Amino acid sequence: MVIVFPGALREQLLEHAREGDPDEVCGILGGRGDEIVRVFRVRNTAEEVSAQSGVFRDRDTGVATAGRAPVHYYMDPRDQLRVYNELDDLGLDVLGYYHSHTHSEARPSPTDIRLATDLSPVYVLVSLTHQPNVRAWRISKADPADETGELSEIPLV
Repeated sequence: MVIVFPGALREQLLEHAREGDPDEVCGILGGRGDEIVRVFRVRNTAEEVSAQSGVFRDRDTGVATAGRAPVHYYMDPRDQLRVYNELDDLGLDVLGYYHSHTHSEARPSPTDIRLATDLSPVYVLVSLTHQPNVRAWRISKADPADETGELSEIPLV
């Protein structure tokens, strides 16, 4: 499997990530078949996620922590609904979700894998490290609620 992802649209992801730096940014990728044709920005509301929700955890201790936009993303549900409605109106499918890593490689983190519940689209990561890049991944789990999973990189052409 490969994903057709035009360079101009990849550049939109890098631009979004640079604008949001030092916070992570996120969004949805719309398209048809295996071709991404539209990038939809979604507001990162990680700062609004409390420790009591149990969504985010400290990597070392596993203790629930509040969301922090520099290291977490959480898509605003209202923005997601707006994008899903726009996708329907345009006759496009959700081909992927994207977010940025401002200080690490463009590879899903353990948190990204744990929180991935929609396993049909690809997960696209944008890295702003010394060599900014965009990479796509498929996350496979026996059950979407599983805490761990397997990663496979999907070529972008």
